[in-house]
Amino acid sequence: MTWIAPCAAMTLGLLVTAAPRAEMPTAEFSAPQRDYILACAGCHGLHGVSNPNLVPSLRGLAGYFLDLPKGRAYLSRLPNVAFSTLSDEQLAAVLNYMVFEIGAGSAPPGARPYVAAEIGQWRKRPLTEVTLSAYRRQLVETLIRRYRAPAALRGYGADLP
Repeated sequence: MTWIAPCAAMTLGLLVTAAPRAEMPTAEFSAPQRDYILACAGCHGLHGVSNPNLVPSLRGLAGYFLDLPKGRAYLSRLPNVAFSTLSDEQLAAVLNYMVFEIGAGSAPPGARPYVAAEIGQWRKRPLTEVTLSAYRRQLVETLIRRYRAPAALRGYGADLP
């Protein structure tokens, strides 16, 4: 009888280790999605939703900046964007993903995608000489007033200097 318990334990152990392991599901991401996840999602959220009191939410909002030439440039001149280690081509693809997919429905009709050449030019002039919250607030108020962007665009920076 004393041999039954150890034998049963060994048999159960063999059965558990012999059982096929479930494969973890894997997701397929495009290169711009992957780069967004690695470079942006930590603050802006995987799907572009963040705490808008701390970081601007992008979901359904990012495309409104394309209504203004200064707004278009603004997105690529932000210091964290301009100083990114991504190439101009990669960054253009990430911005297009952010504006047209995450910001779905917010870009103006006929808005043209970012291209590497314009990103390369704007990155040379990062927004380091302005107070970002005030600069953004000015753009947002213009977008709301002239282009009927939603008031939700105000979420970030409304109470900052």
